[in-house]
Amino acid sequence: MKLLSIINFTAAFQGIFLSILLFNKKKFSSENIALALLIAVIAISLLGPVLGLSGYYREYPHLIRIGDPLVLLYGPFLYRYICLLTRRSEPVWWHYIPFILYLGSLIPFYLQSADEKIAFGEKVLLNSTPSALVIFILSVRTVHIFVYILVSLNLTKCFQQELLDNYSDLSQLNLDKASFILKLFVLVLMLAIIVFVSMYFWPLNFVVVNNLIGLAFAILIYALAYTSWNRPILMEELVIRPHDASQELERLAKKGRSNYNLQVEINEGLARRLKELLEIKQIYLQSELSLSQLSLELGVPAYQVSEVISRQYQETFFDLINRHRIEEIKRRLNNEVYNHLSILGIAMDCGFNSKSSFNTAFKKFTGMTPSEYKKMKFDFRK
Repeated sequence: MKLLSIINFTAAFQGIFLSILLFNKKKFSSENIALALLIAVIAISLLGPVLGLSGYYREYPHLIRIGDPLVLLYGPFLYRYICLLTRRSEPVWWHYIPFILYLGSLIPFYLQSADEKIAFGEKVLLNSTPSALVIFILSVRTVHIFVYILVSLNLTKCFQQELLDNYSDLSQLNLDKASFILKLFVLVLMLAIIVFVSMYFWPLNFVVVNNLIGLAFAILIYALAYTSWNRPILMEELVIRPHDASQELERLAKKGRSNYNLQVEINEGLARRLKELLEIKQIYLQSELSLSQLSLELGVPAYQVSEVISRQYQETFFDLINRHRIEEIKRRLNNEVYNHLSILGIAMDCGFNSKSSFNTAFKKFTGMTPSEYKKMKFDFRK
C-alpha cells in the first residue's frame, strides 16, 4: 500500500512538473496551454487518493476532497485539447457546468472544521464498504469522462480523413498516437465502470481501487503528453485560417458523395487538366504537395478539385498522389539508370518525406514491401 501511494505521489508531482514545462515551452501555442491544464488537474486530483492511502489526510485535513471536482474537468479539458489539435471550435462554457455545480455542492464541506472533515473521510471515503451514493457519484464521473473521450475519438477520426483529402504526406501531421492513447483511455474507463459496479456486490477496498485507477489515468495522460511533446505545428495554411476545402468536404459528406455540384462538362475539363498535371508534369513528385497547391495549379477552388478526384478516381487526394508516386518508383526500379540509387533514395526523389510513410504506401498499393518487390524483380531477371 505504501509503495502505491509513493508511486501516485511521484506521478502527481511529475504531472505538475510537466505542466510547468508545457507552459514554458519555447514554441508557445494554445495547444500546449490546453495540455498543461489537463495534466495539472489530473496531477492535483491524484493527490486526493494518495492522502487517503498514506494516512496524511490527518496531517492535512483541509486537502480532503480538494481534487474531487477536478475530475469533472478531465473530459472538457481533454476535449478542448483535441479540438485545438484538429482545428475545431473550442467547447463553450456550458461544458463546465457539472464542475461548477459539483464544486458549489462541496462548499459546505470545505467550510467544516478539520475534525469534521477527518470524521467524514473515515466514515464515508475510507470505509471498506463505501455507500451506494459514493459509488454512484464515481460511476457518473467516469461515464462523464467516457462520453468526452468518445467525442474526442470521433474528432480525430474526422480530422484524419480531412488530412487524407488535403495532403499527400501525413508523416508530420497525423494524430495516430493521440487516437491510440484515447482508445487506451476508453479501456481504462470501461475497467473503472466495471469495478465501481462490482463494488455494489462485493466488498472491495475503495481507497486501493481509487489509487489504482488514478495511477492508470496518470500513465495514460502522461503518455499522451509525451507523444504530443514534439508534435509539429500543422502546415501554415491549416493553422492560419479554416480550410476552404475542409468546409466544403463537410458539406458534401452531409449530402452524400453521390450528389455532386460540378456540371459534367466542367468536371471532364478539370479531369483532363488534372490528368495532364499528374502524367505529364508529374506534380506528385513535389514532396509537400497539398490539395490547395493543386487547386492553385488548376486555377479552381480546392473543393472542386476534391470533387473531381472523388468522381474520376474514387479515392482520396492522399491515395491519388501516393499511388502515382509508387508507380513512378516501380518504373525507376525497373530502369538501370537508377541502379546507383537505393530504394529509399528513389522514394525521396519521388516525393516521400520519410521511410515509414513510403513503406506503408508501397505495401498498400503493391501488396508487398519495397525489399520484397526488388527481390522479386531481381529473381525474375535471372
